[in-house]
Formats: sequence, C-alpha cells, structure tokens
Amino acid sequence: MSLSTRQPITHPMALVGASIAIAFAFLPSLCLLLGHPGWPLWIGLFALPILELLFQRYQGPIPYWSFWTLRCVLAVITIQGLLGALLASHYAWWLVMLAGAGSGYAAGSSGNALGHELGHSRNIWDKRLAKWFFTSVCFGHYTQEHGAGHHVLVGTPKDSLYTNVNDNLTSFSQRNMIKQLRLGIQIARSRDNLWSEVYGPIFFYGLINLVIGYFAGWKGVLFLTCQTIVMYMVDASITFIQHWSLYRKEINGRYERVGPTHTWDCDNWITTVVSFNNCRHVDHHINPGKDLNALENVAAAPKMPYGYAVMGTLANFPGLFRRVMEPLLPHS
Repeated sequence: MSLSTRQPITHPMALVGASIAIAFAFLPSLCLLLGHPGWPLWIGLFALPILELLFQRYQGPIPYWSFWTLRCVLAVITIQGLLGALLASHYAWWLVMLAGAGSGYAAGSSGNALGHELGHSRNIWDKRLAKWFFTSVCFGHYTQEHGAGHHVLVGTPKDSLYTNVNDNLTSFSQRNMIKQLRLGIQIARSRDNLWSEVYGPIFFYGLINLVIGYFAGWKGVLFLTCQTIVMYMVDASITFIQHWSLYRKEINGRYERVGPTHTWDCDNWITTVVSFNNCRHVDHHINPGKDLNALENVAAAPKMPYGYAVMGTLANFPGLFRRVMEPLLPHS
C-alpha cells in the first residue's frame, strides 16, 4: 500500500497512526495525569526512534486530518506547556528541568509541525493561533520569517537554514537561531510590522514568564526556560536534517527555481503520522500552497534513510551522520 493513501480516522491503521500522533502531542499532559511529568523527554529520545525503526519498512495508510482537529491539538499543546509551568512549584528542581524539557520536545516536534501548517493557512485565526503558540516558546518571529524568508531563500547562503557538507548540528544551531531572528527583523522592518511580528511576541513571552513567576515562582520560570531551549534544539535538529548540504545553483546571477533536489524527503510511516505529514518537505517547498493532507513524497527527491527521530539522534554524531548521508546527496 502506498504512503500517499489517505484514509479517514475510521480506517484501522489510520486510527493507529492518528492515536500515535495525538498521544505524542499530548505526552506532557498524559504523563502529568499519570504522575510522571519527567517521562515525555525519555519517550521522545528513546521510544520514538525505536518505533521508527520497528516500522521502517512499513508503508501503510495515513490519517486525513480535519483542520478543526489540528487547531484543537495545537491549542492544547500551547495550554499544556503553560499548565505544566504553573504546576512546576510542586516538583523537585531536577524534575522541573526534566518536565520542562519534555514539554519542549513535544512543542518542538508536534507543536512546531502544526504551528508551521497553520502559519501557512490563509485563515487569519489559524495564523493567530500559530503566533500564540510560537509566542509561548519565544519563537514568534518564525511565522513571518518562514514564509517570506526561508521559502524565498531556501538553498541559498542568505537562508537561515542553509547548510553545507561540513556543517554539524552544533554550528548550525548557533548560526540558525541568530540568522532567523535577524531575517525576521529585516522582513518585519520592510513591512513596517516590527512590533507585531518580532518585538511584541518577545515582550509577551517575558510577560508570560512574569505571570508564571508570580503564581509558580522560579520553578515555573525554569520550566518555561527549559521548554523554550529544548523546543529550539528540536526545531534546529529537524530543520538541519531537512536541508543538510542541499543548495540551489546560481546561474547568470539568479538562483535556479526550487526543485526536488533542494530538500530532503522522509517516507518513514511513524515520522509521517507524528509530524502530521509535514515530513513530505520537498512537495511543501515546491508547492507551498498545499495543505498537509495533500502533500506527497516526490520520487526525484533525496530520501532520508531513517525517520526524523533516528536522523536527529545521528545528527549529534557528525562523523556517523556524514557517513550515512553523503552517499545520498544528489550532487555527490
């Protein structure tokens, strides 16, 4: 069965996929209810890669997502991060850091995927919901920078996600975070919306910390800080493997059009369902107007050998990562 087969949630394997996606997105809440707020990080770091490897060769149906479902899931991800911070005063300090990191893992993967999708929506309330989520993790400049910056500049040195074959995840992460903010400021200044797109979200993130600090003390602020740091780390890991060492050629002073060889595709079933189909990243860049239910794997695109969780783990070992990925480069 082809991975491009979409099925309603009533289909058995589509239901399994949807359940895995929802459970992973809500892990911080589920583990909090079970009395183990520190579990989400370990599940993300160990259980998810194992699931990807177990389903490595499986190519079954994927769920068709209602946009109302996506909106509700993103709203819950946003709220569960704030709720976790409010309850952090009841944890030991080490557990606060672990729980905040686990919440950041869910925010950087599921939350980021949905914020990315709704940020592309033409519906103004979808855009606002995405902005609210990203503001809660101090990433409010992302929504505008992504569409007007990354999609225009992808595969070129000016792109905040540009990498070359010698880059490793550490060097990329440090450069990426600064370039995204600078590009976000540059775009916002040209559009005369610097406050609403950059400085305003940073201000409200600080305000959130003040409110949480008032009710939950320094433990609440530490939870939010750990959540934000890990969210950035997960986002950097995903964007690094999506764009590693792929670039557009400059011809007569202009860059070639975005094509199949300028982004990495991933057809791992677990990654597909957990990322809400966002791992079909090549089609997204070629056709940015498509919603996530319409995205397809592109045959001509370079393919990651494993899912996002496994590849993100490998990215922490530069020599091993290069040994796995270099033979698959389209220009190698």
